[in-house]
Amino acid sequence: MTPELRVDGRRMVADLRELAALTSDAGGAQRVAWTPTWLAARAWLRERLAACGVAVEHDAAANGWALLPGHPGTPTLALGSHLDSVPDGGWLDGALGVVAALEVVRSAAEQGWREATLALVDWADEEGARFGHSLLGSSAACGLLDAAAVAELRDADGARFADVAAAHGVAVAAMPEASERLAQVDALLELHIEQGPVLEAAGRALGVPRGAVGVERLRVVFAGQAAHAGTTPLPLRRDAGAAAARLAL
Repeated sequence: MTPELRVDGRRMVADLRELAALTSDAGGAQRVAWTPTWLAARAWLRERLAACGVAVEHDAAANGWALLPGHPGTPTLALGSHLDSVPDGGWLDGALGVVAALEVVRSAAEQGWREATLALVDWADEEGARFGHSLLGSSAACGLLDAAAVAELRDADGARFADVAAAHGVAVAAMPEASERLAQVDALLELHIEQGPVLEAAGRALGVPRGAVGVERLRVVFAGQAAHAGTTPLPLRRDAGAAAARLAL
């Protein structure tokens, strides 16, 4: 029989609260990628993994990886999510998956569990809060990143992404090389809070998704005609706001 791996849920929640206290303010989590607070969160994770003898490495897209080898020939199971947040983010969004992976790796190290090679992954800049490009590290790992376009992105202060990434040791042109690390993974699991009401309404604590929403953004321009509000009859008006409202409905 395969030995059972037991994890400590209380320890995981305590870690989540400690991370929140370290990287949040009254508004919520402030772990925006490519900022000192994000780096502090990653240093916090690195210290906890080091305590159980596991080192963190970063791929070409700044995704964090920590490997606990299993028995020879065992498959590689990746566990994780992302530590970065939106400004004033929730304390569990993304962090839950990373800290849960930490607890699994830590428990496996403590118990000598080696039935699979465990790879903790902390995707870099999943939220895209600073430069407006979400799923940055994971899209690079999946071979979907347009590195040339990403290099020219700028934040609200005008800082160019290629320059900010370079200051963090990341060469944008090399970011697609992150796919080499992902190619070594046999399966990936992410524990994440549900960002919606379905499970709560159904009275269920856990759900397994069978699909994902493909987000698409379109920009639509409504062109109208200015006219006197009091004297222009309704049939002769060309109100762009009314047309936009009809489309929304």
